[in-house]
Amino acid sequence: MSARHVLTAVGLLLVPHAGSAAEIQDFFGEWRGVEVSVDGPAPALKLAPPDLDASIEDQNGGVRIRSLALTRSPDGPVVSPRDATFAPTETPGVFAYEPGAGSLLSSLFADPAVGNPLEGDTLLWARLQDEALHVYSLAINDRGGFALEHSTAQLTENGMVTRVLLRQENEQIVTVEGRLERAGD
Repeated sequence: MSARHVLTAVGLLLVPHAGSAAEIQDFFGEWRGVEVSVDGPAPALKLAPPDLDASIEDQNGGVRIRSLALTRSPDGPVVSPRDATFAPTETPGVFAYEPGAGSLLSSLFADPAVGNPLEGDTLLWARLQDEALHVYSLAINDRGGFALEHSTAQLTENGMVTRVLLRQENEQIVTVEGRLERAGD
């Protein structure tokens, strides 16, 4: 089989509904991690598939996401839980973070309408693009450098694949990849 045929076959597995774009409700459900890999400098994060467990649900026309998040500490990358709610914006497929709509933990993030990363706030937003749900978290440190976390969830015939990338400025710190299945399947 040629490389082009392999790429075509892989691409077909990633399309949730042939001929139609993914919609936010396609991602709704409880998800259970079944495979995980970590790529990054030593000491590597030690993760097990259940660390990828996630919940994506309707929240008043928007979406609430509970999942793994990565942050940067002086000792390296740190895994933390994310519980955040996003509301639709005037831009189709783009969702603004809604502070206070999720858990107490989610109040750590700034309101994108008034938050300013240059003042120490973290900017958080989500969007649907290329058949995937993307969540971004941007923070600027006291030296003007940035940390960007980009999480991607893409539906497949057998569930969902996820990739969480943490960058600090132009350096990739760590990448977590995994496969999830709908809970109960």
